[in-house]
Amino acid sequence: MNNSSIVDFEAQSTCSNVVSTLLTSVISFVSVSAFVGNILVTAIFLINTTIRTSTNYFIVNMAVSDLLSTLTNWPVYVMDGMLSRKYVIRDPMALILCKLGLYSRAVSQAVSILSLELIVVDRFIAIVLPFQSIRITRRPRAVLLLFSWIFPLSTLFPFAWFAEIVQEGRQTFCKFSSSWSTMELSTFYTVGFLVFYFIPFILITVLYSKIMKCLKQRRPMDQNRQNSIRIQNRQQNQIVMKVFISIVAAFFLCWTPLCVYIVLLVVLPSLFAKDACKLFLGLFYYVFPSLSAAINPMILFVSSSRFSNLLKEMLTSLLGKLCCRSGRVSTQGQIIDLQVVQS
Repeated sequence: MNNSSIVDFEAQSTCSNVVSTLLTSVISFVSVSAFVGNILVTAIFLINTTIRTSTNYFIVNMAVSDLLSTLTNWPVYVMDGMLSRKYVIRDPMALILCKLGLYSRAVSQAVSILSLELIVVDRFIAIVLPFQSIRITRRPRAVLLLFSWIFPLSTLFPFAWFAEIVQEGRQTFCKFSSSWSTMELSTFYTVGFLVFYFIPFILITVLYSKIMKCLKQRRPMDQNRQNSIRIQNRQQNQIVMKVFISIVAAFFLCWTPLCVYIVLLVVLPSLFAKDACKLFLGLFYYVFPSLSAAINPMILFVSSSRFSNLLKEMLTSLLGKLCCRSGRVSTQGQIIDLQVVQS
């Protein structure tokens, strides 16, 4: 078989094109929404210095990782034969895209979960330990942000090294480490599950519970000026925590199906052998994880008045500049026409 040989399963496939078209349409809509939403979040943060708090730094760090996942999701989607029934087997460019897609997808998920941990630790220090000397200042924050990328990039490098395009029966997949034994795969996925899913989930749950307990206990009864400021701070912290827990809930709800799918794929691979339409692959591996990247900006703009107001200001300013620019062009055109008539 040549390196760029093409295998056409169109005639052999028993699956209707409707399923592939529907999945592609859904993922396209979600991907565009995620791209636009995270671009807006990042742009608002870069333009407005007033919202550059530690929490928002970590939120934007998560938005950048979501952008990475959104942009590199499609190569894997194509290599898995979700877009077409014609597969390019062992093509050099296809292999590169397969490795890049799997690697960036894993890194994006890890950076997002580490960002959520940094957010809850930052809020825990600010709310539960406000009088302690611990502070996440500019330099420690930069180190933490750098660590949130270096650690996943280094520990998840096997996805880039061992990813390959394999053919199983009438189907092809962009698959991680088909040469590994079941024990090796189980060990690798178990460690990844513990480090980038289970332990962060426990940590976030425990710290969030302590934060909410602390906020409920701090209810100043007097209505003097000092206490009114404390009430405002308390209300602001409650709003921040509501936004945070919404993002956390969306993240784990969207990524849990992928974890379940990977476990079942290793333990019971025969369960998906008859999935000619690749419906499970499309839903668990592409649709649900992509939803996480699309939902996060919506939560910010709906739940945070600061982000929503800054979004309105940015869009209003942008539209105003476009209108002024078009008005100048039309005015210049009229002047040129008048000059031509006078001449």
